[in-house]
Amino acid sequence: MEGMTSHTVSAPSSSSVLSRLWSALAAETRKARSFPAIPRTLVFGVVALLAAVVFAVTQASQFVAAGRADALGGLTTADVVILLLHYGQIIPILLGAWIVGQDIPVGPRQSAFLATARRGRLITVKLLTTAVVTLIAGVVCTVAALTPLAVADGSLGGDAISLKPYGWLIGYWVVIAVITAALTAATRSITFTVVPILVWTIGVSDLLAAQVPELSNSLDQVFKSAYLQDGALPSVSALVWAAAQLVVAVVLGVVLYVRRDVR
Repeated sequence: MEGMTSHTVSAPSSSSVLSRLWSALAAETRKARSFPAIPRTLVFGVVALLAAVVFAVTQASQFVAAGRADALGGLTTADVVILLLHYGQIIPILLGAWIVGQDIPVGPRQSAFLATARRGRLITVKLLTTAVVTLIAGVVCTVAALTPLAVADGSLGGDAISLKPYGWLIGYWVVIAVITAALTAATRSITFTVVPILVWTIGVSDLLAAQVPELSNSLDQVFKSAYLQDGALPSVSALVWAAAQLVVAVVLGVVLYVRRDVR
């Protein structure tokens, strides 16, 4: 019609979308770095792992020098590092909880949070930030834990150190951190997320899996079977089950985080 103008609304280009995503990811990473508990967790983790590995290497050297290598029970110091990093999963669990939990609103902030637009994009960026930060933390902690072995010319068992188990272990750190972040978003409680996950992954899971074989397909057991068995590739079905558990946790976290009627 005469006198009317038409406006064409163009969809954002892929480059602009990626640019905004990168900017949001960078902003969340800076926020995570400035949150005191996060860098402190990483520093404490590195120091604790270094101290534990140095102690293990020193003790193993003394046993070998005294002709008591059998007292090590067949374990090499490389095995000990894997076990220490396994129990060090408290680091990624805390990182995942804090990256999301630092923005969990309480009191008067809750109303402002419920009115926040685009929470879907916000939680997506937070989950990506969790993966990136935990990947860096996993690499740093693994390098720190392996450094004493490199200084001691490898494991005292005489075999070269295989890096495959550490790849699986770092992957597990990233996955368990993302799951923790997603469940923290779902429950909006750090305590009610971290405590059950730690109880399950560090104790209950092993006890139940020994009695109920079907639980060997739980996500933590699938990864553990890989990094505790020299990087052995789990079965396809086990990997599919593990991926399904990750997807369910992420979807649950995103849906409940976005909903404004869930407090």
